Parts: sequence; C-alpha cells; structure tokens
Amino acid sequence: MMVRLGGFIITYNRPKILLETIRKLFDQSFPPELLWIVDNSENLETDHAIAGLLDPRIKYYRMGYNAGPAGAAKKGLELCGAEDLDWIYWGDDNDPPFFEDTFEKLLSIQDANPYCGIIGSVGHFFDRKKGVIKRIQSRLLEKKDCLEVDVVAGGMSMLVNKSVIKSGIFPDEDLFFGFEELDFCLKVSRRGFSILVHCGVFLELRKLHKRTDFERPLYKKKTNPSREYYSLRNLLMISDKLTLNAMKSRLIKKWLAKAVYGFRYGIGYGVQNARMIFLAFYHYHKGIKGKTIPLK
Repeated sequence: MMVRLGGFIITYNRPKILLETIRKLFDQSFPPELLWIVDNSENLETDHAIAGLLDPRIKYYRMGYNAGPAGAAKKGLELCGAEDLDWIYWGDDNDPPFFEDTFEKLLSIQDANPYCGIIGSVGHFFDRKKGVIKRIQSRLLEKKDCLEVDVVAGGMSMLVNKSVIKSGIFPDEDLFFGFEELDFCLKVSRRGFSILVHCGVFLELRKLHKRTDFERPLYKKKTNPSREYYSLRNLLMISDKLTLNAMKSRLIKKWLAKAVYGFRYGIGYGVQNARMIFLAFYHYHKGIKGKTIPLK
C-alpha cells in the first residue's frame, strides 16, 4: 500500500523564503501529497503569496496572531491529522530538507521498529537528570542504518506517524518558542513510541556542515539573550510536566552559574544575560506562559 505523506510548514512574515521552501519540498523524490501552510503573520502578504500559486496541493491556515512555533505546530498536526495521512512532515519556512531524497530515505526505515512514532534526519540523546542534549558520536552512526534517539532536532525533517496524533499527543502551545520539539518527543517516547533517525542522512549532514568531529563548548556567548529566557523557562516547564525533579534542580544551579559567568564578557552583556535568566525564573514561578518578550 502506498504511504500517504503530507505535512505543514510554519511561517512568519517570510513569503519569499516560504515559496522557495515549498518548491524544494515538492521537488523531493518522494514529495508530500499536500502541505498545510500555518501562518503566524499579522499581515496578509503570505496569504496573497500562497493564493498566487494556484496549487491544489497547498492548503492555507491563518492563525491570526503570532502563536510561535509551538502553537503553530499544534495546529499543523491537528490539520494534518484530519487528512488521514500516514506520515506528517513538521517543517519551518526556512528549513527544507538538504537532500532531494530525504523523505524517501527517512520512510525507508519506518518498519525498523513496529512502534515507530517519529523519524528524522538528525537527533540527539537527552539526559533527563541534567536537562541537557547529548551529542551522538559519529562512530556510532557509522555502525547502523538507523538509530533510536530521544529527540529529533528542530528543522531536521521530522516526520510524525498518524498513530501519535490518534493517541492525542501534541506540542504544548504554552511554550511559544524553544524546545517545543523536545517537549513533543519526550511525550511521544513516554507513550511507548520509538523515535528513529536515518544514520546515512545524519552522517551526510555532518559532513556537509563539517561537524563530524564537532565538540560542543561548555559555554558560548549568546547573540540573542531573549532565546536564553525562553530556553530556561520552557525547560523548567517541561521538567514539571514530566515530573523530572532532578532535572529541574540541576537546571536552576546551572543557570544561576550562567548568570554569573556571563559577566566574563563585560558588564553590559552580563547584566542583560542575568536579567533574562532571572526573568525566566520569575515567570516560571508565577506561571506566566506563552509569548512574553519579543524575539530579537
């Protein structure tokens, strides 16, 4: 039986980039039969751009406000779930697959595990005690055709099986931005589904970006401190939802240390960094969710 592949693309005020991404998706060797465009934009430019394509494979949904990647992803999965698709592509307007046969290769491993709920190009392990992403060593990828992971990385061609949607698992729209894929994948895993990555595609992407032997630094100066705010607040929210108390304790200690360490890069950066971190603690404590500060 032919696999029914469809999906959705989240977009926000980038119609030109979106149109190029749509083209690349339909140029896949195994293209989606339909695409929902979930539009977070406050204006109608994207609406008009999509209407001008006159393509029956494309459907459009306007959120009417900026729901962030988390809110738009929830709506996208709901819309695609109603289409009775076998696999649903979760995409962003600026992150099309890097290779033309990506979907074909990802779907080739769907039967590697009878409980496969998610497939992706790149994934990670996740330390549930420390609340940190753990990089997979390239030598492990070289030994396998596919690998079970804890989370598929954002923008890495995540495909969601319809059985996940039928189980009522969706992203948490309260996160707004940051770790919505992590939150979703951890919930999927807790319900007994496996999450797989295609090792061949994974390795090719590492070679393409020259990250085969990359080692993540302990701390890297942030160019956008507001992202730190959402990262911390959302990780604390996720630790509560999944009752990961050890993770929450480690996160608090780690980010307090980050607030101090940031002053190494100067008073201005240190103050801004510490402000974002303590604002995240405050909003988490008060239960303030969704979009709270602008993303610069």
